[in-house]
Amino acid sequence: MEELINALRERRGALSCRAAELRAQNKDDEAVFCTVRANVYDICATVCDVWSKKGNASKCGEIFARFREDWSASLEDAKLRGDVKKVCVEETKLEALGDVVSRFEAAGC
Repeated sequence: MEELINALRERRGALSCRAAELRAQNKDDEAVFCTVRANVYDICATVCDVWSKKGNASKCGEIFARFREDWSASLEDAKLRGDVKKVCVEETKLEALGDVVSRFEAAGC
């Protein structure tokens, strides 16, 4: 689990650096999406860290499933309202979460 947490934090760091580079290039829209991805990795790393310390790493999978449900519902709501920006943000969050879940499952947690 510790390797997974470190990998998630490393990915967050890389995305945060990339967001800063994009902002410096005045590519603010792209930077926002890097920041959204970085936040998802950070949140998920924190969830894994907390639950592994509590001795219940399997709880992370339940929490990730709840994130997917909540963010999917938010995505559908944004689509219904025609909120293109929110649609893009929710899709980005779900994409990053999919990567986290894949890593989580590959780690055998």
